[in-house]
Amino acid sequence: MLDLIVQGGPIHGHPGADAVGVRCGRIVVVGRAPELGNLRGPKTQVFRLEGRPLLPGFFDAHVHFLKVGLDRTFFVDLSQARTLSEALELLRARAQERPGEWVVGRGWDESRWPEKRYLERADLDRAVPRQPCCAVRVDGHMMVANTLALARCVRPEGELVDRARGHLFEDAVFEVLSLVRPSQEALVEAVAAASRYAASLGVTAVADMDTEALAFRAYATAERRGLLRTRIFAYGKADLLPQLVGLGLRRGFGSPFLRICGVKAFVDGSIGAKTAALFEPYQGEMGKGRVLLGRGELARLWRKVMEAELQLAVHAIGDRAIEEVLAAARLAGVGALDRHRVEHLELPTPHQLDRVKELGLVASMQPNFLQWSGPGRMYEDRLGPTRDARIDPHRWVLERGIPLAFGSDGMPLGPLYGIGLALDPPYYPQRVTWEEALQAYTQGAAFAAFAEDELGTIAPGKWADFVVLSGDPGRVPPKDLQVDATFVAGELVFSR
Repeated sequence: MLDLIVQGGPIHGHPGADAVGVRCGRIVVVGRAPELGNLRGPKTQVFRLEGRPLLPGFFDAHVHFLKVGLDRTFFVDLSQARTLSEALELLRARAQERPGEWVVGRGWDESRWPEKRYLERADLDRAVPRQPCCAVRVDGHMMVANTLALARCVRPEGELVDRARGHLFEDAVFEVLSLVRPSQEALVEAVAAASRYAASLGVTAVADMDTEALAFRAYATAERRGLLRTRIFAYGKADLLPQLVGLGLRRGFGSPFLRICGVKAFVDGSIGAKTAALFEPYQGEMGKGRVLLGRGELARLWRKVMEAELQLAVHAIGDRAIEEVLAAARLAGVGALDRHRVEHLELPTPHQLDRVKELGLVASMQPNFLQWSGPGRMYEDRLGPTRDARIDPHRWVLERGIPLAFGSDGMPLGPLYGIGLALDPPYYPQRVTWEEALQAYTQGAAFAAFAEDELGTIAPGKWADFVVLSGDPGRVPPKDLQVDATFVAGELVFSR
């Protein structure tokens, strides 16, 4: 007998079907409701769609999942600040609530403020003068610190540290943030909060990037307590590779809710922080960003990852960074069937995309980044209109048959938001159809994590991870759709 029957609406990928049967967390049958009647027992639960569509659960291919939870439970969320002064007021209020403690904000975006300028040390000193305070930009590659927080930075003045303005970049950001450690119990609470939030958005699986040892422990504890209801496919920080190798942990090791995939490497920074590596300078400036990991060093890392039977995910945004990745892949002997990943792949040239295809690399891209593209927006300001018109070229990727996986990078989490931007972007190379976007956020993301046999479509044998939308996505714009229900392994984990 079935444990669950979901019936009464269209089933994505199965024309004419209106019911799905589930047993032991997996899909058993897809068909017409009357056909499933003889499999219904006294304990079978029935969920009625009432005409609403049933889709595979969304799989966010690139997110920092623990950070999503910490933003809701521990850090000061600056993403909704409409002005620089609003951001400072949020930090000031937290300092008053927790005197003597670190105050850490995340998610500010100066491109949305009328001031159109970065936060600076003097701003934070005025708002929070008596305790260490720092605020991380939305992209995570830049941070501003007040005087007390800056005193904890041991790096000298230079490319990554501007003490006069209180600006820290790349590794300097991560080093200072490492001083602010929530307790293990606070991390478990953040995992639970992230999982609940993900379910409300229809996200049933994520590729977690830059997973730290403390995060692995928090995920495992949350799973043991039944608090983790989101499937985590973990890409550890590159410096964890020796530990993974020493333990003999290969890709696929883990449980249904926590699985190791590989490690992540950074080749450049971000466009917002002007640290993405470009061939031509940023608009109106001399700087071209910075390559953080050159092709030789990256190739050596890549070979070690492949020898360990793990997968490499490489962060590369600018065209110069993408060139380093492609050259390193050649040096490392990456083959067309190896299925390694390029994260973001924002500013590739058409020729570079041809080589991405030849090397069998997966394009892990974020459609919600289109919020910064178009006339008068941040990408045009940083890059000029010509380069802005070819940034995030999802259409070019699909035209070449490159595997495409969609994620959010948590800016913000929410597939329907990103899909909506990709359906109606400023420029043609960015545009996709609804079906293409859905596939990238389900099958494509599962393929990128070697999970396509278990996730990504509604089919017998796969996990019963579903999302119920409020309307027909073929007729209703994504901005007007809501997630009405989310199932993971046949369990209702969210209901609106």
